[in-house]
Amino acid sequence: MAPSSSSSVSPEEDLEELRKLERTMRRNRATLHDAEEHWNIREESTKLRLKELKEVALSALDPSAGVHNTGKRKHEEMEAYPVDAGVVVVPNDLVLGARKITERFNEIIHYSEHFSLSENDGERRLAPDLCTLRHTSSVVFDKSIVGREQDRDKIIDKLLSRKGENAVNPVSVMPIVGMGGLGRTTLAQLVYNSQRVRQSFENRAWVFVSENFDIKTMTRNIITSITEPGQQCMHSELADLQRKLATVMNGQRVFLVLDDVWNERRDCWELFCAPMTAAKVCQIIATTRSEAVARLIQTMPFYPLNCLSFDESWSLFCKAVLTAEQESDDIPTNLIKIGKSIVTKCKGLPLAIKTLGSMLRYENDQRRWMNVLESELWDLKEPRDDILAALELSYKHMPVQLRRCFLCLSLFPKDYKIYASEVSRLWKLLDLLDSDGSDNEFV
Repeated sequence: MAPSSSSSVSPEEDLEELRKLERTMRRNRATLHDAEEHWNIREESTKLRLKELKEVALSALDPSAGVHNTGKRKHEEMEAYPVDAGVVVVPNDLVLGARKITERFNEIIHYSEHFSLSENDGERRLAPDLCTLRHTSSVVFDKSIVGREQDRDKIIDKLLSRKGENAVNPVSVMPIVGMGGLGRTTLAQLVYNSQRVRQSFENRAWVFVSENFDIKTMTRNIITSITEPGQQCMHSELADLQRKLATVMNGQRVFLVLDDVWNERRDCWELFCAPMTAAKVCQIIATTRSEAVARLIQTMPFYPLNCLSFDESWSLFCKAVLTAEQESDDIPTNLIKIGKSIVTKCKGLPLAIKTLGSMLRYENDQRRWMNVLESELWDLKEPRDDILAALELSYKHMPVQLRRCFLCLSLFPKDYKIYASEVSRLWKLLDLLDSDGSDNEFV
């Protein structure tokens, strides 16, 4: 019989130490999951605390820590030392490891309680979320746009080729789908402001949706857009708002743009669209990054938006670099080759092209252009907020498990060739995949 961890501590107390750690680890796991799923944390102190909690959780998985308390292995160990067995043998290093981890938890708790700022320490200054800085409108400046004329005309042709006067449901929806920064909003603006659309519909409305699919706010905004200027909608209840919308849409031909839709709940979408059936025709363009959302709301095939061609990208870059009075030929010869390499690196993404081009406006120093070319986009301070604002929502809307897998890929260097089997094994070893414990390959 192996000795217990200490002559002064009973085997039952040793086992309770492990069970206490198991309960703590479950709570820790739940806290970390909630932080990833529901919180957009920016305070450095909170980031540090969560980082330390993750480190403690990982140390509990490390054999060198003396504690193996995850998955089936943990349950097998706990079953191997039943309380009812009379004499419970718990390895000494296991108990010592558990105590060490518990001490780490206590240290984190002490830090959180005694090293946190409060309202008594001063007035808190809130920095706006990157995504809250984004807000769109129907206003568009056509001269600054490159390469979307054909897309605009194709969408308008499809919209106007459908009479939409369906006695069962006059509401039709065409989503525009593309990744952040690709120009979905710009394309929707071009469609919204085209003369053909203006002439084909009696009323138009533009609604910026984003993360918060607030049916009341969206309905109120539509009412405000299609009623007489100066008239305010005073209703606060959804039922009253929907009755009002049905009234103002009744018998009308209405065109709506819903920009940046994320909602994947069918019931919410149906509730939002319910009063629009009073219209003679209600045609909706919805921009979204998610094909799942597009398939949920579409009544006609969604429009996939592609990246710009190289020629279009170069033209857009020149517009960003040069002033309105200048032409592309005004770029110094020694900078053209560097500029085209920068454009190639942007891979047809309009937001990246415009952002980097704007950085180099009025800049004739070749070294500055080379710095932009050779630096990673994320290392450049100026475009960081613009790019992150476009991509942050896509990251936040990943399921937590997929987000962890995505972050895991950052372990590989740029342009490194990776194999699906290699990555899936890594994800499995790091316990990033939801699985039934079988040895099936994940591909």
